[in-house]
Amino acid sequence: MTAAASRHTGIPEGLPLVATANDKAVEALGCGLHDSGTLLVSLGTYVAGMTTGPRNLPDATGFWTNYASVPHSYLYESFGVRRGMWTVSWLRDLLGEEVAAGARAAGLSVEENLNTKAAEVPPGCDGLLTVLDWLAPTEAPYRKGTVLGFDGRQGRYHMYRSILEGLALTLHGTAGRMADELGTSWTHTLLSVGGSSSDLMMQLFADVFGVPAHRAEVNNAAGLGAAMCAAVGTGAHTTFDDAREAMVRPGKVFTPDPAHHALYTRLGKVYRRIQDHTDPIYRETWDITGQRSSIPAPLPAPTSGPSGASQSP
Repeated sequence: MTAAASRHTGIPEGLPLVATANDKAVEALGCGLHDSGTLLVSLGTYVAGMTTGPRNLPDATGFWTNYASVPHSYLYESFGVRRGMWTVSWLRDLLGEEVAAGARAAGLSVEENLNTKAAEVPPGCDGLLTVLDWLAPTEAPYRKGTVLGFDGRQGRYHMYRSILEGLALTLHGTAGRMADELGTSWTHTLLSVGGSSSDLMMQLFADVFGVPAHRAEVNNAAGLGAAMCAAVGTGAHTTFDDAREAMVRPGKVFTPDPAHHALYTRLGKVYRRIQDHTDPIYRETWDITGQRSSIPAPLPAPTSGPSGASQSP
Protein backbone atom coordinates (compact mmCIF):
# COMPACT_ATOMS: atom_id res chain seq x y z
CA MET A 1 0.00 0.00 0.00
CA THR A 2 1.58 3.28 -1.10
CA ALA A 3 1.56 6.42 0.98
CA ALA A 4 -0.79 8.15 -1.47
CA ALA A 5 -3.24 5.25 -1.49
CA SER A 6 -3.07 5.05 2.29
CA ARG A 7 -4.09 8.69 2.59
CA HIS A 8 -7.12 8.08 0.37
CA THR A 9 -8.25 4.80 1.95
CA GLY A 10 -7.02 4.79 5.52
CA ILE A 11 -5.37 1.40 4.91
CA PRO A 12 -1.94 1.35 6.57
CA GLU A 13 0.99 2.28 4.34
CA GLY A 14 3.19 -0.67 3.46
CA LEU A 15 0.48 -3.30 3.96
CA PRO A 16 0.89 -6.05 1.31
CA LEU A 17 -1.91 -6.19 -1.27
CA VAL A 18 -2.60 -9.42 -3.14
CA ALA A 19 -4.67 -9.62 -6.34
CA THR A 20 -6.95 -12.64 -6.42
CA ALA A 21 -9.37 -13.38 -9.29
CA ASN A 22 -13.10 -13.08 -10.02
CA ASP A 23 -15.74 -14.29 -7.58
CA LYS A 24 -16.24 -17.72 -9.14
CA ALA A 25 -12.50 -18.36 -9.40
CA VAL A 26 -11.83 -17.70 -5.73
CA GLU A 27 -14.93 -19.69 -4.80
CA ALA A 28 -13.56 -22.64 -6.76
CA LEU A 29 -10.18 -22.28 -5.07
CA GLY A 30 -11.78 -22.10 -1.63
CA CYS A 31 -13.75 -25.27 -2.38
CA GLY A 32 -10.55 -27.13 -3.34
CA LEU A 33 -11.52 -27.57 -7.02
CA HIS A 34 -8.42 -28.75 -8.87
CA ASP A 35 -9.21 -31.64 -11.21
CA SER A 36 -11.24 -32.12 -14.38
CA GLY A 37 -13.40 -34.89 -12.94
CA THR A 38 -14.96 -32.67 -10.28
CA LEU A 39 -17.98 -30.49 -11.00
CA LEU A 40 -18.39 -27.58 -8.60
CA VAL A 41 -21.99 -26.33 -8.39
CA SER A 42 -22.41 -22.85 -6.96
CA LEU A 43 -25.89 -22.71 -5.42
CA GLY A 44 -26.47 -18.99 -5.12
CA THR A 45 -28.72 -16.47 -6.84
CA TYR A 46 -27.08 -17.59 -10.07
CA VAL A 47 -26.60 -21.37 -10.14
CA ALA A 48 -23.85 -22.72 -12.40
CA GLY A 49 -21.41 -25.61 -12.69
CA MET A 50 -17.63 -25.23 -12.90
CA THR A 51 -14.52 -27.27 -13.45
CA THR A 52 -10.88 -26.46 -14.11
CA GLY A 53 -8.22 -27.21 -16.69
CA PRO A 54 -4.99 -26.03 -18.36
CA ARG A 55 -6.35 -24.78 -21.71
CA ASN A 56 -7.87 -21.49 -22.79
CA LEU A 57 -10.97 -22.45 -24.80
CA PRO A 58 -12.55 -19.18 -25.99
CA ASP A 59 -14.51 -20.86 -28.80
CA ALA A 60 -16.38 -23.36 -26.63
CA THR A 61 -20.12 -23.52 -27.29
CA GLY A 62 -21.37 -25.21 -24.09
CA PHE A 63 -19.53 -23.08 -21.54
CA TRP A 64 -17.23 -20.10 -21.21
CA THR A 65 -13.64 -19.84 -20.03
CA ASN A 66 -12.29 -17.57 -17.31
CA TYR A 67 -8.92 -17.29 -15.64
CA ALA A 68 -8.60 -19.42 -12.52
CA SER A 69 -6.92 -18.15 -9.36
CA VAL A 70 -3.99 -20.50 -9.89
CA PRO A 71 -1.54 -19.21 -12.55
CA HIS A 72 -1.67 -20.99 -15.94
CA SER A 73 -5.04 -22.57 -15.08
CA TYR A 74 -8.52 -21.84 -16.36
CA LEU A 75 -12.00 -22.08 -14.91
CA TYR A 76 -14.72 -23.46 -17.17
CA GLU A 77 -18.25 -22.40 -16.28
CA SER A 78 -21.39 -24.05 -17.63
CA PHE A 79 -24.54 -22.19 -18.53
CA GLY A 80 -26.78 -22.04 -15.50
CA VAL A 81 -29.96 -20.78 -13.89
CA ARG A 82 -30.65 -17.13 -13.21
CA ARG A 83 -32.71 -16.51 -10.09
CA GLY A 84 -31.71 -20.02 -9.01
CA MET A 85 -31.87 -20.07 -5.23
CA TRP A 86 -33.81 -16.81 -5.47
CA THR A 87 -36.69 -18.87 -6.86
CA VAL A 88 -36.55 -21.12 -3.80
CA SER A 89 -36.82 -18.04 -1.56
CA TRP A 90 -39.61 -16.66 -3.75
CA LEU A 91 -41.73 -19.77 -3.15
CA ARG A 92 -40.91 -19.75 0.57
CA ASP A 93 -42.20 -16.19 0.86
CA LEU A 94 -45.18 -16.91 -1.37
CA LEU A 95 -46.28 -19.76 0.91
CA GLY A 96 -46.44 -17.21 3.71
CA GLU A 97 -47.53 -17.38 7.32
CA GLU A 98 -49.10 -20.83 7.26
CA VAL A 99 -45.74 -22.45 6.45
CA ALA A 100 -43.92 -20.09 8.82
CA ALA A 101 -46.31 -21.01 11.65
CA GLY A 102 -45.76 -24.71 11.02
CA ALA A 103 -42.01 -24.18 11.19
CA ARG A 104 -42.27 -22.33 14.50
CA ALA A 105 -44.42 -25.09 15.94
CA ALA A 106 -41.79 -27.65 14.92
CA GLY A 107 -38.97 -25.54 16.36
CA LEU A 108 -37.36 -25.17 12.92
CA SER A 109 -36.53 -22.37 10.53
CA VAL A 110 -38.88 -22.05 7.56
CA GLU A 111 -36.19 -23.46 5.25
CA GLU A 112 -35.49 -26.41 7.54
CA ASN A 113 -39.18 -27.20 7.80
CA LEU A 114 -39.66 -26.99 4.02
CA ASN A 115 -36.72 -29.29 3.42
CA THR A 116 -37.94 -31.77 6.02
CA LYS A 117 -41.43 -31.91 4.53
CA ALA A 118 -40.18 -31.96 0.93
CA ALA A 119 -37.91 -34.90 1.76
CA GLU A 120 -41.10 -36.89 2.42
CA VAL A 121 -42.33 -36.21 -1.14
CA PRO A 122 -41.46 -39.06 -3.52
CA PRO A 123 -38.72 -38.45 -6.12
CA GLY A 124 -40.30 -36.99 -9.23
CA CYS A 125 -42.93 -35.15 -7.13
CA ASP A 126 -45.76 -37.36 -8.41
CA GLY A 127 -45.21 -35.99 -11.90
CA LEU A 128 -44.71 -32.29 -11.09
CA LEU A 129 -41.97 -30.67 -13.20
CA THR A 130 -40.57 -27.14 -12.89
CA VAL A 131 -38.52 -25.32 -15.53
CA LEU A 132 -36.71 -22.40 -13.92
CA ASP A 133 -37.04 -19.55 -16.39
CA TRP A 134 -38.22 -17.02 -13.79
CA LEU A 135 -35.70 -14.70 -15.45
CA ALA A 136 -35.59 -15.43 -19.18
CA PRO A 137 -32.31 -15.44 -21.11
CA THR A 138 -31.74 -12.52 -23.43
CA GLU A 139 -31.85 -14.69 -26.54
CA ALA A 140 -35.33 -15.97 -25.58
CA PRO A 141 -36.99 -13.11 -23.64
CA TYR A 142 -40.46 -14.57 -24.08
CA ARG A 143 -39.74 -17.51 -21.78
CA LYS A 144 -41.44 -17.87 -18.41
CA GLY A 145 -41.09 -20.23 -15.53
CA THR A 146 -43.11 -23.41 -16.02
CA VAL A 147 -44.70 -25.71 -13.47
CA LEU A 148 -46.69 -28.56 -15.01
CA GLY A 149 -48.12 -31.90 -13.98
CA PHE A 150 -50.70 -31.06 -11.30
CA ASP A 151 -53.34 -33.73 -10.80
CA GLY A 152 -54.60 -33.10 -7.28
CA ARG A 153 -52.02 -35.20 -5.41
CA GLN A 154 -49.51 -32.39 -5.07
CA GLY A 155 -49.27 -29.65 -2.49
CA ARG A 156 -46.89 -26.94 -1.35
CA TYR A 157 -44.07 -29.35 -0.53
CA HIS A 158 -44.29 -30.96 -3.96
CA MET A 159 -43.86 -27.48 -5.44
CA TYR A 160 -40.86 -26.79 -3.24
CA ARG A 161 -39.16 -30.09 -4.04
CA SER A 162 -39.96 -29.70 -7.73
CA ILE A 163 -37.98 -26.43 -7.82
CA LEU A 164 -35.00 -28.17 -6.21
CA GLU A 165 -35.29 -31.05 -8.66
CA GLY A 166 -35.49 -28.53 -11.51
CA LEU A 167 -32.20 -26.98 -10.42
CA ALA A 168 -30.48 -30.37 -10.28
CA LEU A 169 -31.93 -31.55 -13.61
CA THR A 170 -31.01 -28.28 -15.34
CA LEU A 171 -27.42 -28.41 -14.09
CA HIS A 172 -27.17 -32.07 -15.07
CA GLY A 173 -28.01 -31.05 -18.62
CA THR A 174 -25.79 -27.97 -18.89
CA ALA A 175 -22.85 -29.55 -17.05
CA GLY A 176 -23.24 -32.65 -19.19
CA ARG A 177 -22.82 -30.59 -22.34
CA MET A 178 -19.72 -28.98 -20.84
CA ALA A 179 -18.28 -32.39 -19.93
CA ASP A 180 -18.89 -33.70 -23.46
CA GLU A 181 -17.11 -30.72 -25.01
CA LEU A 182 -14.19 -31.03 -22.58
CA GLY A 183 -13.96 -34.79 -23.10
CA THR A 184 -14.35 -35.55 -19.40
CA SER A 185 -16.89 -37.10 -17.05
CA TRP A 186 -17.85 -36.27 -13.50
CA THR A 187 -16.60 -38.56 -10.76
CA HIS A 188 -18.28 -36.45 -8.08
CA THR A 189 -19.94 -33.10 -7.53
CA LEU A 190 -18.95 -30.42 -5.05
CA LEU A 191 -21.69 -28.06 -3.87
CA SER A 192 -21.09 -24.66 -2.31
CA VAL A 193 -22.78 -21.54 -0.90
CA GLY A 194 -26.40 -21.10 0.23
CA GLY A 195 -28.27 -24.05 -1.25
CA SER A 196 -25.59 -26.54 -0.20
CA SER A 197 -26.70 -26.23 3.44
CA SER A 198 -29.80 -28.27 2.55
CA ASP A 199 -29.35 -32.04 2.99
CA LEU A 200 -32.24 -32.55 0.60
CA MET A 201 -30.52 -30.49 -2.10
CA MET A 202 -27.29 -32.39 -1.58
CA GLN A 203 -29.06 -35.74 -1.89
CA LEU A 204 -30.91 -34.60 -5.02
CA PHE A 205 -27.65 -33.74 -6.76
CA ALA A 206 -26.20 -37.11 -5.79
CA ASP A 207 -29.29 -38.91 -7.08
CA VAL A 208 -29.62 -36.90 -10.32
CA PHE A 209 -25.92 -37.10 -11.26
CA GLY A 210 -25.44 -40.64 -9.98
CA VAL A 211 -22.11 -39.76 -8.30
CA PRO A 212 -21.26 -38.71 -4.74
CA ALA A 213 -22.09 -35.11 -3.83
CA HIS A 214 -19.61 -33.39 -1.51
CA ARG A 215 -20.56 -30.35 0.54
CA ALA A 216 -18.00 -27.56 0.77
CA GLU A 217 -17.01 -27.39 4.44
CA VAL A 218 -16.79 -23.57 4.48
CA ASN A 219 -19.93 -21.75 3.40
CA ASN A 220 -17.99 -18.62 2.34
CA ALA A 221 -15.71 -20.43 -0.09
CA ALA A 222 -14.98 -17.25 -2.04
CA GLY A 223 -13.64 -15.61 1.12
CA LEU A 224 -11.50 -18.65 1.85
CA GLY A 225 -10.19 -18.67 -1.72
CA ALA A 226 -9.20 -15.02 -1.45
CA ALA A 227 -7.42 -15.81 1.83
CA MET A 228 -5.57 -18.66 0.08
CA CYS A 229 -4.40 -16.23 -2.60
CA ALA A 230 -3.16 -13.92 0.15
CA ALA A 231 -1.41 -16.81 1.90
CA VAL A 232 0.51 -17.72 -1.25
CA GLY A 233 1.12 -14.11 -2.23
CA THR A 234 2.66 -13.23 1.13
CA GLY A 235 4.63 -16.48 1.42
CA ALA A 236 2.65 -18.05 4.24
CA HIS A 237 2.28 -21.03 1.90
CA THR A 238 4.73 -21.74 -0.91
CA THR A 239 2.25 -23.08 -3.48
CA PHE A 240 -1.48 -23.22 -4.04
CA ASP A 241 -1.31 -26.99 -3.49
CA ASP A 242 0.22 -26.34 -0.07
CA ALA A 243 -2.49 -23.79 0.71
CA ARG A 244 -5.25 -26.18 -0.37
CA GLU A 245 -3.81 -28.97 1.77
CA ALA A 246 -3.61 -26.72 4.83
CA MET A 247 -6.74 -24.60 4.45
CA VAL A 248 -9.46 -26.62 2.67
CA ARG A 249 -11.28 -29.29 4.65
CA PRO A 250 -13.78 -31.79 3.24
CA GLY A 251 -17.45 -31.57 4.14
CA LYS A 252 -20.20 -34.16 4.33
CA VAL A 253 -20.60 -36.61 1.44
CA PHE A 254 -23.96 -37.80 0.08
CA THR A 255 -24.09 -41.01 -1.96
CA PRO A 256 -26.62 -41.62 -4.74
CA ASP A 257 -29.58 -43.94 -4.34
CA PRO A 258 -29.48 -46.25 -7.41
CA ALA A 259 -33.28 -46.47 -7.73
CA HIS A 260 -33.68 -42.71 -7.49
CA HIS A 261 -30.88 -42.16 -10.02
CA ALA A 262 -32.63 -44.49 -12.47
CA LEU A 263 -35.87 -42.54 -12.05
CA TYR A 264 -34.17 -39.16 -12.55
CA THR A 265 -32.31 -40.44 -15.61
CA ARG A 266 -35.62 -41.31 -17.25
CA LEU A 267 -37.27 -38.12 -16.03
CA GLY A 268 -34.38 -36.00 -17.28
CA LYS A 269 -35.00 -37.12 -20.86
CA VAL A 270 -38.55 -35.77 -20.59
CA TYR A 271 -37.46 -32.63 -18.76
CA ARG A 272 -35.03 -31.62 -21.51
CA ARG A 273 -37.87 -31.61 -24.07
CA ILE A 274 -40.29 -29.37 -22.17
CA GLN A 275 -39.16 -26.13 -23.77
CA ASP A 276 -39.70 -27.62 -27.24
CA HIS A 277 -43.40 -27.52 -26.36
CA THR A 278 -43.62 -24.41 -24.18
CA ASP A 279 -41.55 -22.05 -26.33
CA PRO A 280 -44.22 -21.71 -29.06
CA ILE A 281 -46.87 -20.99 -26.41
CA TYR A 282 -44.76 -18.34 -24.67
CA ARG A 283 -43.95 -16.67 -27.99
CA GLU A 284 -47.67 -16.19 -28.54
CA THR A 285 -48.49 -15.00 -25.01
CA TRP A 286 -45.51 -12.62 -25.07
CA ASP A 287 -47.48 -10.13 -27.18
CA ILE A 288 -50.83 -10.81 -25.49
CA THR A 289 -50.01 -10.51 -21.79
CA GLY A 290 -47.19 -7.98 -21.97
CA GLN A 291 -43.44 -8.15 -21.85
CA ARG A 292 -42.67 -6.69 -18.44
CA SER A 293 -42.36 -8.86 -15.36
CA SER A 294 -43.93 -7.78 -12.07
CA ILE A 295 -41.39 -9.83 -10.07
CA PRO A 296 -38.91 -7.55 -8.25
CA ALA A 297 -35.40 -7.47 -9.68
CA PRO A 298 -33.00 -9.99 -8.10
CA LEU A 299 -29.57 -9.23 -6.71
CA PRO A 300 -27.03 -8.07 -9.32
CA ALA A 301 -25.97 -10.84 -11.67
CA PRO A 302 -22.47 -12.28 -11.20
CA THR A 303 -19.78 -10.79 -13.41
CA SER A 304 -18.08 -14.06 -14.33
CA GLY A 305 -20.23 -14.88 -17.34
CA PRO A 306 -22.00 -13.16 -20.18
CA SER A 307 -25.48 -11.88 -19.35
CA GLY A 308 -26.85 -13.42 -22.51
CA ALA A 309 -25.76 -16.99 -21.78
CA SER A 310 -28.40 -19.61 -22.42
CA GLN A 311 -30.27 -20.88 -19.37
CA SER A 312 -31.95 -23.81 -21.08
CA PRO A 313 -32.28 -27.05 -19.10
